Amino acid sequence: MRKIRFYIILLVFLSVVTSLTAQVEEGKTDTTSVFYRKPVSGKPSGIFATPFLGMDFPMKTFADNSNNAVTYGVRLEFASLHIYPLVLFGEYQFSKHPGNDIFKSQYYLNTLETRISAFGGGFYFLANKYLKSNFTSPFIVGEVKFYNVTRLVTPDVEIEGLKKSESKVVLSGGLGFTLYIFDIITSYNFGGDYSSLSVKTQFHFPLLKF
Repeated sequence: MRKIRFYIILLVFLSVVTSLTAQVEEGKTDTTSVFYRKPVSGKPSGIFATPFLGMDFPMKTFADNSNNAVTYGVRLEFASLHIYPLVLFGEYQFSKHPGNDIFKSQYYLNTLETRISAFGGGFYFLANKYLKSNFTSPFIVGEVKFYNVTRLVTPDVEIEGLKKSESKVVLSGGLGFTLYIFDIITSYNFGGDYSSLSVKTQFHFPLLKF
C-alpha cells in the first residue's frame, strides 16, 4: 500500500508541475507537439507508435499470491481530426509477477511466477478540446484486453484457486495527463483474480501522416 500511495502522490505532483509549465509557456508557439495539437486547417490523420513502461500492483485475490511487477509494451495509435477528441489504439503488454513470500511459504513452494501477456485495444478521450490547451491536458483512457496467463510453480503441485494457465477478457479504465508527447497514466484493470492498479509512462512517436 505504501508503494501505491507513493505512485499516486508522484502522479499528482507531476500533474501540478506540468500545469505550471503550461502557464509559463502560454503565448508561445507549439513547435514540438504533433500528437495533440489541432492544426489550423484540413483534416489530417496520423499513426503513432507509443512504447510504455510502468508498474502493476496486484489487488484483491491477486495480491494474496503475487507481488508487484514491471509492465511494458507498445501501443499503435490512430489520431485524426475526423474523430477528435477521440484517439484509438491497439496494444500489446507483458508483465511478470513474482510470488508472494508468505504464500510460497504457506504451500512450501520454491518458485511461483505469474506471467501475463495481453492484447487489446481502447481509446483516449482528450480534454484539451474543452480546455483550449496545446501543451498540457488530462485525458480518459478505456481498454478491453485479452489476458493470457501462465504460472510457473515448483514443486509442481496443485493448489486450490491457483490456476496454472488461463485466458480471460479484462476491462481497464483510468486517467492520464500529457505534456507534449509524454504521458503519465493511472488505470485499474478489472480482471477478477488478476485485478491490478497500473501506473505507466509513455511516449508518442509519429510513424505515418496522411
